Amino acid sequence: MNPFATWRPSWQRLRPVAGLAAALLGLGGCAAYAPRPLPTTTDSARTLRQLRVDARRIPLPRLQQQRIDPDRPLGIDAVAALAVLNNPQLRLARDRLGIAQAQAFAAGLLPDPHLSASRSLPGHATGATSTAYSLDLAFDLGSLLLRPDAQAAARAHARSLNLDLLWQEWQTAAQAQLLFVRLSGLRQRDLLLRSEQTLLRRRLRRTRAAVAAGNLPRTDADAQLVLLQALQQKQRADAQHRLAWQAQLHALLGLAPAVPLHLGPLPPIPAHSTRDVEQALAQVARIRPDLLALRAGYRSQEHKLREAVLAQFPSIGVDFTRARDTSNINTVGFGLSFNLPLLNGSRGAMAVGRATRRELFDAYQLRLDQTQSQVAQALADLRLLRAQRAALRAALPQLRGAARAAQLALARGAITLPQAQAQQLALLQQRLALQAIAQQRAEQVVGLDLLTGSGLYRSAAPADSHQRKQES
Repeated sequence: MNPFATWRPSWQRLRPVAGLAAALLGLGGCAAYAPRPLPTTTDSARTLRQLRVDARRIPLPRLQQQRIDPDRPLGIDAVAALAVLNNPQLRLARDRLGIAQAQAFAAGLLPDPHLSASRSLPGHATGATSTAYSLDLAFDLGSLLLRPDAQAAARAHARSLNLDLLWQEWQTAAQAQLLFVRLSGLRQRDLLLRSEQTLLRRRLRRTRAAVAAGNLPRTDADAQLVLLQALQQKQRADAQHRLAWQAQLHALLGLAPAVPLHLGPLPPIPAHSTRDVEQALAQVARIRPDLLALRAGYRSQEHKLREAVLAQFPSIGVDFTRARDTSNINTVGFGLSFNLPLLNGSRGAMAVGRATRRELFDAYQLRLDQTQSQVAQALADLRLLRAQRAALRAALPQLRGAARAAQLALARGAITLPQAQAQQLALLQQRLALQAIAQQRAEQVVGLDLLTGSGLYRSAAPADSHQRKQES
C-alpha cells in the first residue's frame, strides 16, 4: 500500500482547524517593528522659543495660570512652569510611567491557549490504512485564579509611578524656585557691593590727588585700595556661584548653556504661620504625592503577596484532544493537568513578598517621620531668622549714623582713615547680612511649601488630575 495514498483527504480534514488557528492569530493582531536609531547630537533648546510654554498641562493650579512670554523677563512661577514642562529628567520619569501603564495593560490580558498539531505517516506496516494526526488545545486555568491580584498589583504600581512623577514635578518646581531666589539674592548683593565700590573709587581718586599734592600720606590711598580689592574679591566669589547656579537652572530647563536667561525681580514671599503649617502637616499624608506613591506601592505589594499565597495551591490546566491513528480510529479526549506544589510551593515568593512589604511599611513610616522633623526644623530656622533680622534692623540706624559721623570726623581730621573705613565697612556688612537673611528666609519658605504641600502646590489633585493630564 502506498503510505501517501490518503495524504490529501486527511490534510483536507485539517483545513478547518488550520483556518481556525489563522483566524485566532488574526484576532490577536500583528505589530510591525520599526527601528529607532540613537541620536548623535544634543537635544538642548538653543533658544527660549524652543521650550514648551503651554502651562495648562501642569497639574498645579497656580502654574496653570502662567502666561509665559520668552521676550520678557521671567518671574519665579514662570521659571517653575518652564522647568516642569521641559526638564529632561521628568521626560525619563514619564517614559517609566508609560512602561508601568503598559505593564498594567499586559496584566489585564487573558493568557493565550496553547494549540499543538502533529501528523504521522505510516511506513510499510500491515494494517495501516490512513495517516495519523493529533490536535491538542490546552488552557491554564490557574492563571485565571491569579489574574485579579496580578491586575490589581499592576494598576497600583502604575498609580505609584504616576504619583512619583507628580512628586518629581513638585521637586523640580521647587528647585527652579530655589535657584531663582539664589540668583535674585546675588543680584541684590551685587548692587550693594557695586554701590559701595563706586563710593570707594571716588574717595580713592580724591585721596590720590591729595597724596600727589602732599596733603595726605600714601598709606591713606593704600588703605582705600586694599578695601576696594576686598570688595572686588567678594564679587568674584559671587560670580562663581552665579555661574554654577545659572548652569543648574539651564540644565533644569533643558536649555543649552549659552542661551541668555533674563529673570525678573523676586516677588514678596509671605511667611507661614505656625498654625497654618501644623494644619497642613496634619493632612500631609493625603496631599504629598511621594507619600501617596508609597501607599500605592504598598497596596501593589499586598496584591503581589496575595498572588504568591494563591500560587501555593495546585495549578489546574485543561486540554482537549482530537486524534486519529493509522488504523483510521478517531478519538476525542479531555484532560486535566495539575502543578503539584511539593518542592517549591511558592514559599520563596511568599518570603520575598513579606520581606518587601515590611520594607515598604518601614519606608512609609520613615518618610512620615522625616517630614515631621524637617518641618519642625524649617519652622525653627524661620523663627531664628526672624529674630536675627529684627536685631540687625534695630542696629542699622545706629550704624548709619555712626558711618556718617565718622565721615564728618574724618573731614575735620578728628579720626584716622582706617577708623572711618571700619565704620563704613560695619554698615556694609550689616546690609549684606540683612540681604543674606532675606534670601535664607525665602529659601526656607520655598522648602516649607514643598514639605507641606502649601503655596505653589495648594489645591492640587495628585492622582486624578495628573492622570487626566497624561491622557489628554
